[in-house]
Amino acid sequence: MFSEDIIFEACALTCDRMNECISRFKDFKTEKEVKDFLNKGFELSFDTIVASGPNASEPHHCKDDKLNKGFCVIDFGIKHKGFCTDMTRTIYLGTPSPKEINLYNYLLKEHKKMLKQVKNKSNIEYIEKCFRKRIGNLNRLFIHKLSHGIGKVVHEKLPHFVSKNDIFSIEPGFYERNKYGIRIEDMVMIDRQFKKRVLTSKVSRELIIIN
Repeated sequence: MFSEDIIFEACALTCDRMNECISRFKDFKTEKEVKDFLNKGFELSFDTIVASGPNASEPHHCKDDKLNKGFCVIDFGIKHKGFCTDMTRTIYLGTPSPKEINLYNYLLKEHKKMLKQVKNKSNIEYIEKCFRKRIGNLNRLFIHKLSHGIGKVVHEKLPHFVSKNDIFSIEPGFYERNKYGIRIEDMVMIDRQFKKRVLTSKVSRELIIIN
């Protein structure tokens, strides 16, 4: 079992690097340059994903391309003292249309709603089922699971009901093939007092626009 201090330390390091990366984004020209900046000095819990423009429509985009205008998905995690982290933020490169802003804000609103629903003994699969029902026709754009467990490896089996010391993701996303992708992923923990903690809240979820 990991100590909470190690978990908090790992998530703080992850958030600090993500914030630094976003603040310096105008310095980067390619997806690889972004990945290299994020990865430097860390053991990674998985291959960092930086997917811009149409590439963002692939949740596990792995090729390196120039930074394209549009949504840019940044999925990053480290392995620190044996514990894995995993978080995603989506920014926008260029000038978004009102439709794009509305779509992002709709997903963010749903993300926040699901975070509020999480508590001790929650069934995350049920929270996902309700989310899919609420979004109606947009369900076709949500092409992966809402959550996975996180621990010694970055993808662990999700308990049927989350409880003390369980750590897991909440990561809704919308993907229109060859057009765009949006994902917002936070790490959540049920702590020793059976209280919910959002471990990656130090990085803003509001849409950041890089012109």
